Amino acid sequence: MDLPTRNTGSRLAAMLPSSLVSITIHLVVLMVAGMSLRGCDKGVPVEAGGRDFRQVGLVVIPDHSNQNTSTPRQNPHDVEQENAADPVVRPESVTSIPTKAPTISELLATESANSRSTSPLAVAMDLSKTIGPGEPIGGTTSLQGGIPPQIRPAGNSGQGSAGSPTPGPGETQFMNIVDGGSSFVYVVDTSSSMSEGSRMGLAKSQLKGSLRLLRPNQKFQVIFYNEAITQMKLRRHTLRDMYAATEVQVKLAAQEIDRVQPRAGTAHKAPLLRALDLQPDVIYFLTDGDNPALSTRGPGSDLDDIRRRNRQRTRIHVIEFGSGAKESRRESWLQLLAHQSGGVYKYFPVR
Repeated sequence: MDLPTRNTGSRLAAMLPSSLVSITIHLVVLMVAGMSLRGCDKGVPVEAGGRDFRQVGLVVIPDHSNQNTSTPRQNPHDVEQENAADPVVRPESVTSIPTKAPTISELLATESANSRSTSPLAVAMDLSKTIGPGEPIGGTTSLQGGIPPQIRPAGNSGQGSAGSPTPGPGETQFMNIVDGGSSFVYVVDTSSSMSEGSRMGLAKSQLKGSLRLLRPNQKFQVIFYNEAITQMKLRRHTLRDMYAATEVQVKLAAQEIDRVQPRAGTAHKAPLLRALDLQPDVIYFLTDGDNPALSTRGPGSDLDDIRRRNRQRTRIHVIEFGSGAKESRRESWLQLLAHQSGGVYKYFPVR
């Protein structure tokens, strides 16, 4: 029974020296580590941080620029060193840093501005308003091949009235003279002088445009004249005093207008009397000259005969084509004809 007890004691005696050695070594290591580490409260000043630390602080620098960048600010001490080495850059010489990417429209506008400032074509386009005839001053520009906007039919809507450039409901327009009514007669000079320049072409274009503005419940007739009178007759229709302004009949009238060619001389009075016999509300009278002139004074004069024949008080609008500026300041028989009937007189220089 003494054998087990003896074995246990011998084991403890064998383990004891190695345990003491391990404990001793650990204590020595702890002591050395403790001596090598300096505490913050041992031999140091009262201020926090110890003698191996330096005082630091925060410096707030106001930013007066509108720039918004993601670059971090530098230490003020480093900034002073950089400023000492680098030359001073004035704020006005610094290009502003964009805060966002430009849009496509901005890029196109910049490119267009750059190219416009250097392109000779762009310079020529800028001068287009200062070179050439420009806008009319106190009158109508010369008509040289083509119809200026001021005498184009403007459509069949608006709030126009007689003499207004914009036709309204139930109104039409011929050579920039607007009027309304239920019946219209166009008296157009087709003498040989109308072949000069663009006179005949302009008259035809304006005539067809005016007919297109009419409505089906309105009526029309066209009288071409030189030394004789030709009253319009639509194809496949009997000759009538007036035609309804339906779409088909307006197209047929345009075909007849295109066939007309200027020739022969001029006689003004007979076509005007014939137009008045049709008793329309409005007569548009176009000629390229006041010769041969109609007599204007006293009973029995040409204008007196026209006035007495005008029982229905038809308004007679007179359009005169000329070669240049109107020379005479004296009122012509064409102006008197318009005024005595309550119409409008217009002069157009057509070269």
